[in-house]
Amino acid sequence: MMHVIVDSLKADPWAVTAGIAAIVAAIVGIFTLIVAIRALRLSLRQIRLAKETLDAAKDELELAREQLLMTESATRQTQEALELGRQQLEYMQRADIDRARALAPRITAEMRLGAAGDGYVMHLSNSGSVGSYLLITGRDPSSQFHNRFVQKLDPGEDLILSEFYVMPSQASYCQKIRIRARDVLGNKYITEYRSLGASLAYPVFREPWLGKGIAPRPIRCSDEVSWEVEHFERSVGEPDEPVEEDFDINAPA
Repeated sequence: MMHVIVDSLKADPWAVTAGIAAIVAAIVGIFTLIVAIRALRLSLRQIRLAKETLDAAKDELELAREQLLMTESATRQTQEALELGRQQLEYMQRADIDRARALAPRITAEMRLGAAGDGYVMHLSNSGSVGSYLLITGRDPSSQFHNRFVQKLDPGEDLILSEFYVMPSQASYCQKIRIRARDVLGNKYITEYRSLGASLAYPVFREPWLGKGIAPRPIRCSDEVSWEVEHFERSVGEPDEPVEEDFDINAPA
């Protein structure tokens, strides 16, 4: 029997290289795996952070929506309160206008047969509230002008103005009779007669514009007149009223 003794084996360089490469590959793989695990953990943290951020954003959005609803509700309540306040103010203003209108005098003129039966004399009567600072102007049938100042005319009071006289045998009239008066608040009222006789009396009633900006302007406003203001009816310190544009005195409303 023969024994072969091998003192050493000759190393294969390729096998050594392959082993080293395998070791390096294993190390690289482990390092890559560690990096991948860390990247995965980081990614998971980022995902968790993103989810928390998204949840926070959702909460903020919900809070903002609730605040918007509360703001809209508060705005609506404020608008309703403002509208209620406006209505209350308008109601009070209209109530003030109605109270002022209740103080209006309503003065009319009439030619009545005198006690002796020899002619017709002008009578003033007031079917409204107290009239103050009356100024009655106009012309008699002979075209003579007259103006008469009366301090006050009470409701239901009858006032005779002997300056305006019409003979019964003549078909004549007093002309351009204008009666200015004021209520207790100082508002001006005007009654006008283009012609006034025993059987003819067509008044035009003019009233002040009470509650400007709230109530509409009167169709016949006392800021205007039906014909030009003549010299004998002017009041000291007061301007002449302009003639109402396009007003037909022969067909009064």
